Amino acid sequence: MATRHEEKFLIDYRQYVLLRNRAEAAMQPDENAPNGSYLITSLYYDDRRDSALDEKLDGVRVHTKYRVRTYDANAGFIRLERKVKRGIMTEKHSAVLGREEIPLLSDPAAELQQFTGRKLVLATDMRSRGLLPSIIVRYRRDAFVYPETDARLTFDTHVEALPPSVDHLFDASGAGIPALPLNTVVMEVKYGEYLPSFIRKISAVCGGMQLSVSKYALCREVWH
Repeated sequence: MATRHEEKFLIDYRQYVLLRNRAEAAMQPDENAPNGSYLITSLYYDDRRDSALDEKLDGVRVHTKYRVRTYDANAGFIRLERKVKRGIMTEKHSAVLGREEIPLLSDPAAELQQFTGRKLVLATDMRSRGLLPSIIVRYRRDAFVYPETDARLTFDTHVEALPPSVDHLFDASGAGIPALPLNTVVMEVKYGEYLPSFIRKISAVCGGMQLSVSKYALCREVWH
C-alpha cells in the first residue's frame, strides 16, 4: 500500500514542452519509459448507479475507484488496482492479474478459487459492490522521477475514451473519443511526505489550472 499526495493541473502544449524539457534536465525518466513515454490503458469499473462517477463529480472527499491497467497494451503485465482518494491524498492497492482472470471480476456466477492474497481481497470487494466494466481510459504518459525521493512528475497527452471492452486493453491501434482538446495536457505532481523544492518550482512556473475532476470522469462525460 502506497499513500501519497497527488496534484493535477491542466496545461497547454507550449507549457508542456517547456516543463517537460525542465523535468528531463533535472530528473530521470521513469524506468517504464525507456523511450520517453508509454501508453496507459485502463478499464474502469462502476456499479449500476454510477456511484464512483457521482462521488467524484459531487466532490465527495473520500471515494474509491477500481481499474484494470496495461502498459503499452502488454498482455504480459496487467494490474488490478483499487485507488482510494482522500482530498489530495491517494492510497493504492494493487495485484498482478492474468488476462483470463479479467472477465471473472464482473461475473457474479464465476468462482474465485484461483485468486489468493491481495488479488482475492480486491476481487471479493469488487463482487460485493456489484462493479461492472464502465469505460476504457487511454493516454500517453511522459514520467519523470527523482531517485532520492518518491516524487514523480508526469504529463498525460491524448486522453481518450473507448468502450469498456477487455480487448481494448491489448490493442493500441483503435482510436477513441478525445476527452480533452488535443493541445491540452494533464500534468500530475505526486509525492509522499516530501516534495523537493525544485520540482515544486518546475510545476509552479506554468500557472496551470488545477484539475478537480479525474480522467475517468472526463472520459465518462464525453462517452455519454
